[in-house]
Amino acid sequence: MDSARLTSAKQKLGITYELKPEQISALRAFTESKDLVCLLPTGFGKSVIFQLMPFITEDPMAVVLVISPLNAIMKDQVRKLCESGIPACFLDITGRDGSTYMLKPALGTDIEDESEEREDSSIDDETDEDVGKLLMKVSPEEVAAGKFRLIYAHPEAFLSSREGRKILQSQALQDHVCGICIDEAHMIQEWGEDFRKDFARIQELLGIFPRVPVSLFTATASQSTKEKLVKNLGLRNPTFISKNPDRPNIKYYKYQRLPSMRQEDDLDKILGDIVTGLQKDRRHYPLTFIYTDLESIRYGYRFLENKLGIESPENRCYAQYHTHYPEKMKNFIIGELGKSDPIIRVVLATVALGIGLHAPAVRKVIHFKCPTSIEKYLQETGRAGRDGLAAEAVLYVNKTDVRINRPGMQHSMRQYCISTDTCLRVQLLKHLDFKPDVGNKKCKCCDVCEILCCCSDCEL
Repeated sequence: MDSARLTSAKQKLGITYELKPEQISALRAFTESKDLVCLLPTGFGKSVIFQLMPFITEDPMAVVLVISPLNAIMKDQVRKLCESGIPACFLDITGRDGSTYMLKPALGTDIEDESEEREDSSIDDETDEDVGKLLMKVSPEEVAAGKFRLIYAHPEAFLSSREGRKILQSQALQDHVCGICIDEAHMIQEWGEDFRKDFARIQELLGIFPRVPVSLFTATASQSTKEKLVKNLGLRNPTFISKNPDRPNIKYYKYQRLPSMRQEDDLDKILGDIVTGLQKDRRHYPLTFIYTDLESIRYGYRFLENKLGIESPENRCYAQYHTHYPEKMKNFIIGELGKSDPIIRVVLATVALGIGLHAPAVRKVIHFKCPTSIEKYLQETGRAGRDGLAAEAVLYVNKTDVRINRPGMQHSMRQYCISTDTCLRVQLLKHLDFKPDVGNKKCKCCDVCEILCCCSDCEL
């Protein structure tokens, strides 16, 4: 890999920090036209890899296609690229409408201070002001003409849209697409079967560019999942790059919850403790995510509203979040969570909130109902403690959650939920063929290890 070209590419993106060895290895594999599977932890900086790709090739018009699952991820990454002067755009799920942001230099910006944020540019802190002044529509013809160096899109935009297929078949893209990157690649397995079926058809898209290297990026994937991805996508002798997904700063807890017919009693207890903490010190209450279903979200929101009173959006300390939330409030919530010291202290959410969200100050993630796989659980708990400080992951589980006939429930997750005497961290990492990082005190690991802790200087 040409070091001078890499240095120039970093300058284009405003990157002043040293790239990690795994990032360098991934970029080297790309320059050698190798397919790539990157299993790297949340917050590692996976997006930086594919954002550098078009600028380390010999083609001055090189284009990288980025397949992504959610608008929030695409909007934020495109906005940040445009702020660095990089032509980038995203297509909506229909493939008919494209958007970009006004290119603007980051004048007066201290890039040194922003380096950590740029390592994982997945914050969706778009405001109404941003939309009004910066967001611009682009036509499919402009995208097809090769005006943009990075093109973000849903798989549906290219596979189920006539306009999207025309874009891919344009001469400009046929000549200049140098890489296809699939972000959050685990969604191919999770969503492709019965939710968003075009995730299972991504190989058709790859067939349009048979000589272009393909790169997969995810934070969690078991060996069997990786093998399925490689086989289903027809990857050619791919390079595998991985790093231990262990997050030693996260302590894991697991509690039994009441039968589902009494779930409101459990919610009253959990939310009641939160209310007490907020009333004592609202400003410094640890930022907490509570992941559950819509029914529990609505109940929880009413509970907090009754106990804490209604406040203006600018001062509220809690938030309800789901797909039907008003767009203005949704932007406010996500923008706040992207800050190192947000006003919001408690978020009731579906797990969709966390995909692509960089919320650095989350101190606790609570699952009121367990996910169906360890991969999902690690993805979702990994949203805590992304600033490296101590954080907690709390799981509440009952017999209904782990029933044999629960759709999608995997054996490994069921065993994790019903186990009583095995380290929680060990169980999670073993599923991904890793072991915990050395040096974590038992009292800092999980509630199982806490019981066995013999630390003379234990800091419970």
